[in-house]
Amino acid sequence: MTSFPYLFSCQNMPVFFFLVCIGVTDAGMVALGNGLSYLQSLDVSYCRKLTDKGLKAIAEGCCNLRSLHLIGCRFITDGLLQTLSKHCCNLEELGLEGCSNITDTGLTSLVDGCRSIKFLDVNKCSNVGDVGVSSVSRACSSLRTLKLLDCYKVGDESIFSLAQCCKNLETLVIGGCRNISDESIKSLAASCHSLKHLRMDWCLNLSDASLSCILSQCRKLEALDIGCCEEVTDMIFNGLGSGGFQSSLKVLKVSNCPKISVMGISILLESCKSLEYLDVRSCPRITKVGCDQAGLQFPESCKVNFTGSLSEPDVSL
Repeated sequence: MTSFPYLFSCQNMPVFFFLVCIGVTDAGMVALGNGLSYLQSLDVSYCRKLTDKGLKAIAEGCCNLRSLHLIGCRFITDGLLQTLSKHCCNLEELGLEGCSNITDTGLTSLVDGCRSIKFLDVNKCSNVGDVGVSSVSRACSSLRTLKLLDCYKVGDESIFSLAQCCKNLETLVIGGCRNISDESIKSLAASCHSLKHLRMDWCLNLSDASLSCILSQCRKLEALDIGCCEEVTDMIFNGLGSGGFQSSLKVLKVSNCPKISVMGISILLESCKSLEYLDVRSCPRITKVGCDQAGLQFPESCKVNFTGSLSEPDVSL
């Protein structure tokens, strides 16, 4: 906090501010809001003492704000999103992971005024559902990244809305959203050809019907996590080579998918020459011995995680 006076002397310059002091309080945020009107980016993730009071001061005093990250700030409510909507119309990034008081009402209010959002993270915001997500997708057609991990109220309505309105979506996290079914995912695959990163582990209603569409139609896809999708079989890989194209897939996670076998991995390798990481942990039909016996040739740079001994790659999933 001792650096604040220096920052205030630069109040007419664009400012990017990152606080790692978990002891920061609302008083500090009020001081920033009053003294740094040109603040554009603020990350106060894990500053757990912060409430709407301090961050409303930021929103009201820093109308040029474009990026705000509040991971783990559990006292934040819909009231802050309403204030952001009124004062920060240029907001492009908002990180709210673990802010469990955020609801559909707050997201709907947010996008009344903030229609330029490209990145929205509401991972583990368990009160967010289809109404809120659909409001975001309709208002923010430029959305590129949406994270909904363990938002168990999210279902097909959200995915259909994204497919219709956000065709340039690049990253989607829906892991743990167990109400999502094949029909909405097929719609996503048909519309969102810019998808690069897709996490859908623990989406237990998904089958080969939709995942084969994702792999065959989303040709820019670089990372896919379908761990614990227990009904998925080798059939999802059959469309990979259609049209003679080479898949862009670099990271594939199929851990705990008991119906995928060495045969499926063999089909995968025919079209995925850029594969860098393959997670096959707890897949009883895929072992190192089995892959060696089948003569599988993995790309030279590819790491295969059979047992959990390898570190995972740094991707946005």
